[in-house]
Amino acid sequence: MAQRTIDAHNHWYPKEYLDYLCSRDKDPIMRHDGGTHYRAYVRDVCIAHIDRAGHYDLEARIKDLDAAGLDTQILSVTIPGPETVGGSEGVEWAKRCNDALAQAEKDYPHRFYWLATVPWHDVDAAVEELERCAKMGCKGYQFFSNFAGEPVWLEKFHPIYEVANKYELPCLIHPADPLAASVMDKVRIPYQLWGYTLDTSMAIVSLILQGVLDKFPNLKYVHGHLGGMVPYFVRRLQDSYKGYGDEWGISLSKSPDLIYKERVWPDTTSFYLPAMKCCLEWVGPEHMGIGTDYAHRVGDPEGAIKAVRDLQEQAGLSEEQVNMILGKNFEKLFKLPPMPGRD
Repeated sequence: MAQRTIDAHNHWYPKEYLDYLCSRDKDPIMRHDGGTHYRAYVRDVCIAHIDRAGHYDLEARIKDLDAAGLDTQILSVTIPGPETVGGSEGVEWAKRCNDALAQAEKDYPHRFYWLATVPWHDVDAAVEELERCAKMGCKGYQFFSNFAGEPVWLEKFHPIYEVANKYELPCLIHPADPLAASVMDKVRIPYQLWGYTLDTSMAIVSLILQGVLDKFPNLKYVHGHLGGMVPYFVRRLQDSYKGYGDEWGISLSKSPDLIYKERVWPDTTSFYLPAMKCCLEWVGPEHMGIGTDYAHRVGDPEGAIKAVRDLQEQAGLSEEQVNMILGKNFEKLFKLPPMPGRD
């Protein structure tokens, strides 16, 4: 049988959460343009679009997956996350989103699994919720590139990482409203171009450089958008640590590029062949997997499998190596049960 295809970078808004965001009169907010079209805003800047019904309607989503040849998705809630809502409302909506995600898995067995949504703004509540989700059967958790404007490596967040480490829960790193937003505003560059990829790259590299991955050896990450900027600045990462680590008080178990290669899986959400080849050459086929960014405008679910096949041709990959990228790597990372009728 053909290799089961697994998409670990995609998003779903439970409809009740979408409706709640539309009802808000302060950041973050969602505006309904009509039909299946919605836009999410922060500071009057559009940070996310919804164009497809499958972004919130699972039956419509299944039809899209079937048309694209995608067997399984590991669902996550995208921006704006509940931590940006803040307060008790943010905690409540994290719980409600997780309940909806768990129900999606029950309603569509083997087609959907889920990543927990965590109320990062309230660490005690986040610890409790991640514990609850682990016991409910989540396959990992969603990790934003900053937590309502705070850096992700701060020690205050370590209790959450302790839970993820205990349960060996992998994490999808996804952009948030970027820390460099004011810079992007000043130079008039859409956040989706460099703001998001820079933010996720700063997040994972800061976790490595500040020793969080050394402290918690079971933390593993899927880095969206082909690893952001990290695979394309490997020598710079090596030299910065070697040349300036002492001055910054950074001391690690090994070079940060080696930690990244061992603990991080870039997904294929980029679909630009030269970049995919560059990433592949560094991390290898054992550390890549499909991401579609369904259902955002920068995503390409229909072209995701073809992009991997094009990479196979250009890089001379074996069928076994392609199968790793198509699904085997993420089956192993997220500990997914076998899909009936598939290898």
